[in-house]
Amino acid sequence: MASKRPILRYFVLALLFATAVAYEVPYLRDILGDEKREVTFFAMDPGTDRVGFVTREAINAGIRKEDEVMAVNGRRYDGAGDLGRARRLTPVGGSIILALRSPGGTRQRTVELPVRPHRATLWETVGELLLYFFLPATSILLGFWVAALRPRDPMAWLLLVLMLTFPHIFESYKVEGWPPGWREAGMLYHTTLASLFPVVMFLFGRFFPEPFPQGRVLDKCWRWQQWLLALPFALVAMLSVAISVGDLGHYRAVAALEHVTAPLDRIMQFDAYWLISSFFAAVAIKYSLSTSRDAKRRLRVLYWGAIVAWTPALLITIYARVIGKSVAEVFPQWAILAILVLLIVFPLTLAYVIVVEKAMDVRVVLRQGLQYAFARHGIRILQIVAISLVIKGAFTFASHEHGNRSQNIAVIAVGLTAAVSIRRVGNRLRGWTDRRFFREAYNAEQVLTELSEQVRTIVEPRPLLETVIRRIAETLHISRIAVLLGGDLYEPTYAFGYGDVPKVSFLPTAGTVKLLSNHKEPARVYLENPDSWVNTQDDVNEVERDTLARLGSELLLPLAVRDKLLGFISLGPKKSEEPYTGSDVRLLKSVAIQTGLALENASLMRAIADEVAQRERLNREVEIAREVQERLFPQKLPAIAGLDYAGHCRPALGVGGDYYDFLDLAQGRLGVAIGDVSGKGIAAALMMASLQASLRGEATRGPENLATAVANINRLVYEASQSNRYATFFYGQYDPDERTFAYVNAGHNAPMLFHRQNGAMVVSRLEVGGTVVGLLESFPYQQGCARVLPGDVLVAFTDGISEAMNHNEEEWGEERLIETVQRCSGLGAKHILDRIFVAADQFAAGAKQHDDMTLVVLRGLEVEGSPG
Repeated sequence: MASKRPILRYFVLALLFATAVAYEVPYLRDILGDEKREVTFFAMDPGTDRVGFVTREAINAGIRKEDEVMAVNGRRYDGAGDLGRARRLTPVGGSIILALRSPGGTRQRTVELPVRPHRATLWETVGELLLYFFLPATSILLGFWVAALRPRDPMAWLLLVLMLTFPHIFESYKVEGWPPGWREAGMLYHTTLASLFPVVMFLFGRFFPEPFPQGRVLDKCWRWQQWLLALPFALVAMLSVAISVGDLGHYRAVAALEHVTAPLDRIMQFDAYWLISSFFAAVAIKYSLSTSRDAKRRLRVLYWGAIVAWTPALLITIYARVIGKSVAEVFPQWAILAILVLLIVFPLTLAYVIVVEKAMDVRVVLRQGLQYAFARHGIRILQIVAISLVIKGAFTFASHEHGNRSQNIAVIAVGLTAAVSIRRVGNRLRGWTDRRFFREAYNAEQVLTELSEQVRTIVEPRPLLETVIRRIAETLHISRIAVLLGGDLYEPTYAFGYGDVPKVSFLPTAGTVKLLSNHKEPARVYLENPDSWVNTQDDVNEVERDTLARLGSELLLPLAVRDKLLGFISLGPKKSEEPYTGSDVRLLKSVAIQTGLALENASLMRAIADEVAQRERLNREVEIAREVQERLFPQKLPAIAGLDYAGHCRPALGVGGDYYDFLDLAQGRLGVAIGDVSGKGIAAALMMASLQASLRGEATRGPENLATAVANINRLVYEASQSNRYATFFYGQYDPDERTFAYVNAGHNAPMLFHRQNGAMVVSRLEVGGTVVGLLESFPYQQGCARVLPGDVLVAFTDGISEAMNHNEEEWGEERLIETVQRCSGLGAKHILDRIFVAADQFAAGAKQHDDMTLVVLRGLEVEGSPG
């Protein structure tokens, strides 16, 4: 099912583009207008009427630093906009009359600044074109192009913001001369982007092309810099924006604010240099840590391109700051212009890294667009041209006095044959284009969505594997692929590109199998590299290496479900002979996870079908489903630091629609799920299995945003169930390091968190989330967070617990549940769970259980060595 177009994102994108064009066009007209003028230049200190910078020409004209500007052309000076407007409107041959007063003096003096015509040199014209046209145009087009192709990608939007801020690091004196209202809007746009540039550079270095591994020292270091340096810088920068805008026409109104922020100028300058330098540090560190040749090449190009672009500008700026002068006072104008022009290398480098080096996979849209245009229009145009040539040739020969009928017929026959052959030639040309230029262009989200749609209804392993392998081969242009499934031996079940299925096998005790089973991560095969695991693992023998060589393996993908290795996929070399990139491996890992889940579901479905076919009575069918469902519940509980937990489900019938799960996640975290499917019996149990598969498929991707993960689960359950089917669902992740419990409540009974406060147990409810899953195609879920401290107890339950009824049809109720938990102070999670079931059963007094009863209990523990 095709995903909806992000209309809102495109609207924001169009609005930003219109704003950028509205700023750049008049600014460019001012810079490159027909009438070139020259006037003595000086600059004002923001928020004051004092001159802050003077050129040698201004000194010769009688302007001194710290002079107070009293009036401009006879009008009282109210802000920098007055000077800008005078520079803009005074014609060539006229003069700007300034009324000045020396610091501490009382007498005014008049200075006349003539406006002279200026004939720009060729180098000045070329420099201005490069700096004020080519640089912003390249930056803006690159940013908006990538964002338009990948509107759902946060990195694309970060790149767009960087490309918008980049051209604005230069001063914008032309804006000061715009009419009131427009100049304030232009200055707000310009100074906001210019002020945020160091922050955006810092963030871009942290996250592009991939962020640092989460939880590692480098990630924590950059995270601390983000909060301690980048955020304060952004806040103070916004004050500077307000000062710049107010200084245009009402400098007195912002004078107090400027007085407060002025002492921070040096700190802000240091902070800006630090943030920009952290971009280079991040790229260099990622380059040194990367193990992929493709990633190293990409980062090397980015690093040296940025060094060439930025180093000269940074050096002259820092040197000028050190000696206490402005850059314009130290270096000649032509040198400054040449150094600034070098900055164009930066967006060009980014364009090369993104488009050619595939840092963001934007070429997929280009590929699809070219294929569509070529297939639907190119061939038709070629056919029309061919037919036109045939008709023209026929008339030409027919009108020729030496022509005869047989010649005309022969020409027409040849032309018709050529027209028919156009489609075949066009298809071959399209295939050649695809192989030569777009071999790595694919849309990972589209591939996964289409595969999910295709494999969902396939219950036979061979058709399932054929579908998956065919799609992998088409997407990445892989020459040979083999799928080996386990049993007594891991042997090829399906093979592509080998001719006959290879006669190879791996023992369950083989080193390759152990590696894939233990790590459950894709493994690259470098037979010729002595440092590769193939040659360094003690339990990988020569027979295994020969087997991998016969398969032509370059990458192995484990097909694992829970702690069981179902098999693995052996991928041979690409037809392009290029190595597998990080994007390739991430895509293939997701495909392998989906395939493993689909194989497991197919195995379970076959088990159910085989058992049902052998049993004639309904209770035997229910027993089979109960056994299958029991296997879907957690079979063992991984140890989690600082947490004791337990769960149990007691269906009302043989099978039910209640669901709970514990997921052993990366970095020692624990995923906790509980749900209640509408209805009972086999139908509810099957939907429960679909819910569990959807959750595990999402959880294996390690989502940071649980709201997005639950939204994806909602969509998958919606697509896989009938319109009247839905489920209440609660999912959370416990982080033992922070003792936090992030969660999303999708219409489920709000779990209770018991926390001891002042000697009493205080109860809070975990309610943040949204509606049930499977009822609506999409819903904007929200994520909540709680802390589970030592002694705290979290109780999640289905309504079968709180609504347990006795013979008088009275409900047990949540108040009795709370009282029961409060009497369990000091007990472990399993004992608390047992006591709740006992209390509910005692209240029911033997009455029939009307609904499934499911309970999950988490209890915070002290961690040895912690301060408590």
